[in-house]
Amino acid sequence: MGIKKNYTEFRNALTKGDTKKAEEFFKKAFEDAFALYQLKLTNNEKFDLSNEDELFAVVTLFDNMLGFYKEWMLEEGMAFAESMVELVDSPKLKEMFKGFSLGMQAGIPLDEFMRDYVDLSKVDEEFPQFLCNFKEKIKELIKNT
Repeated sequence: MGIKKNYTEFRNALTKGDTKKAEEFFKKAFEDAFALYQLKLTNNEKFDLSNEDELFAVVTLFDNMLGFYKEWMLEEGMAFAESMVELVDSPKLKEMFKGFSLGMQAGIPLDEFMRDYVDLSKVDEEFPQFLCNFKEKIKELIKNT
């Protein structure tokens, strides 16, 4: 089973409230996504976002980064976000990872960051799986770096 399939099963199990199954599927998706992440780092390659499994590897890794952020593991989250900036070709996704990294650097709790800086009213056409639209307020964080 591929990363996309495991991630989709993870989301389905979450929707049904089956946290045990959700954890199992996320673990499988994450293990494969992390192995691919390590391979990309080692070979100095970028994720191929036109390949569904590689795209969902990035989705899974983004979810994991949000977990670091939510659990206040900011050093791990920032390091991961910064490495992902180098591993994606999309300017939009680079910006997204930088934005979340800035939120962590500023010590803004995830809930507050999502409410005040992420434009949740927009679903991105190219990457609907990601939270890549920010409000104008993000410029304040950019200015302070």
